[in-house]
Amino acid sequence: MEVAMDQERQKKESFNFEGFKFETIADFDIYNAEVRKHNRMCVHERQKMRVKVPDETFYKKFKTKFYRFEQPENVLKVRVRNKEIDYTGQLKSGGTYMLPMPVINFLNKLATPEFAEVKTEHGNAVHTETKQVGERPRFSCNIVEYTEAAMAA
Repeated sequence: MEVAMDQERQKKESFNFEGFKFETIADFDIYNAEVRKHNRMCVHERQKMRVKVPDETFYKKFKTKFYRFEQPENVLKVRVRNKEIDYTGQLKSGGTYMLPMPVINFLNKLATPEFAEVKTEHGNAVHTETKQVGERPRFSCNIVEYTEAAMAA
């Protein structure tokens, strides 16, 4: 019984959280998997660890022209934190910026839904329902210049 507990303790302590080096994006997946294993074993909330997310230095940057369709005179404060990237910045419409690809994809996906009343038939009766008929993009990030190193990645 005691031998099994010692083996389990060695498994938990075999991963060195403090000395782990992040060199690639895949290293974050390895580290976060070990953190999740550690957190499942923790009894108290204060012993749990946080997962880490790569910042913009781990990604190639592209020269990008940014446009904001609604309120173009205002500066957009961007905060993207998902499993791919942790990025904070400010973008002004019409400006050219060096942005990593996860930020470009995130901004290009943001859209405002458009709703309209649509007639639908239920048997013999015709009803009008409000449905989403489309989307209007909020931002546009157009890549202006690819570098040779970025195209190889």
